[in-house]
Amino acid sequence: MMKERLLSNWNLWRITRLVLSVIFIVNGILKYDMILIFGGVFLLAHSLINSCSTCVSGNCEIPQK
Repeated sequence: MMKERLLSNWNLWRITRLVLSVIFIVNGILKYDMILIFGGVFLLAHSLINSCSTCVSGNCEIPQK
């Protein structure tokens, strides 16, 4: 189930979160800023698991016909 979650449903918002997380982590490492690193790890986790804090129960998704 986790493999399916990681490899499916890639959309623009998920890719944007992934790119921003990498940028935050790299900048945090270069500037020795733990807040940037934690923010990047947070976004990375959300982009990989494809979860959203406002859609916890999954009712934010548009139903497929």
